[in-house]
This record gives sequence, C-alpha cells and structure tokens, in this order.
Amino acid sequence: MTRSKARLLVQFEFDLDVPEKFAALDSAALQKQLTLALGDTVFTGMRTVSSKQLTKVGIQLLAHRHRVEVSMLDAPSIDPVLLASIAPHLTDQEVQHVSVHAAAKAPTGADALRAYLRRHALAVANDYRLIPCSVQAATSGGAVVTLGAKLNLTNGGVLVDEVHRKTRLKSDQSTVSVSLGDPKIVLPAKLSGHTLSGPVLAVDVSHMAPHRDALQSAWAATQCTSG
Repeated sequence: MTRSKARLLVQFEFDLDVPEKFAALDSAALQKQLTLALGDTVFTGMRTVSSKQLTKVGIQLLAHRHRVEVSMLDAPSIDPVLLASIAPHLTDQEVQHVSVHAAAKAPTGADALRAYLRRHALAVANDYRLIPCSVQAATSGGAVVTLGAKLNLTNGGVLVDEVHRKTRLKSDQSTVSVSLGDPKIVLPAKLSGHTLSGPVLAVDVSHMAPHRDALQSAWAATQCTSG
C-alpha cells in the first residue's frame, strides 16, 4: 500500500485572566512562566494523545514540534515617546521594558509622572554612557578654547579630558557649547563650578531628548569599538 507524508497543524488560542504578578512581566518573561506552568503534562501529553488517536485510523506520528506565543491584550503601558524624552539614555529595548513595568503604579500628575519615570529609568540603567564631544567656552582669562570631553547620556554630565582638568572657565558665561556627532549637534551646557576633575558641566536632559536617535547611535558606535 502506497503511503505519503503530511503535516498536521492543530491550533488553540486561550484568553487568560492573569494576576498582577504575571501582568507585570514582559511578553518574553510571561511566555517562559506559562510554558513552565503547562509543562510536560501538556507538551508531552498532547503528543501522546494525538499519536494514540491517529493510530486508530492507521496514521503514524513521525515527529512533532510545539510553539508558545504570548501577548498581553490590555496591559497598561507608558507612552514610549514620553519615556524616551525623559530618559534619552535608554535603548529602545530598555524603553519598552520600563514602559510596561512602570505603568501599574504611575502617578497622574505631569511633574510627578516625569520624576517617577526618571527614577525607574535610572533603576534600569544608571551606568556611564559616554560619547566623545568637544566643549567651546571662555576661560577665566578671556580666551575662547575648545576642550576634548565626553558627554554622559545618563545624566548629561560633561567630563573633560584629563589634559584639561586644570583649565578654569569663566564663571559668569551664560552657556557653554558642547558639540558632537556628524552631522554636528550643538548642545548648551551649564557651568556650576570647578573641582579636581575639572570644570563641572552638565547638559539638561531636555536638550538631549530631541537628538536621542543620533546620541544613541553615537553611543552604540563606542560599544562596537570597545567590544
């Protein structure tokens, strides 16, 4: 008797009511937990039962595969555009993570929400994310100089290169220019004093946010170089 091969796909969809401890997970983590919960009872049991039923009509089960997909249907989340503007140092993946995990207890007031999201963002990524830049400013003697430096995307801090740490900048200048990238981006920085590490300079996060994509690309390039 001639025999042929065929492939059978049986698909089920389950709508679940999940408790908060599962609702707070991202899709990958939730998928892992549900796969563990179903376990061999389902994945081996389905094969055993299916093979038994097919054998009754003369069909032999040769191989099987399973796939688990999970998506949250109504999980609250923070607008990722808002979050990226508050924490432009976060990668796209980190933005997605925080937007889901911070949503449940997010305050409603605008200022409180921004502070809340900033705290959550820093809890996820508080490392130094440095990109090369240059500082254009007036010294205490009146000369205009360009200093090599690095911009920390995480908090806007500008760290001048070691060779410039003894350079003293004019204290009453309204802003200091920080330039980086190609095409060039110019960001305003504030000078708040001097320490042994050099001039204390910082770019406000709100000034970095509009250039997030370019800044992220510049930082990613440094990771490729260092890796």
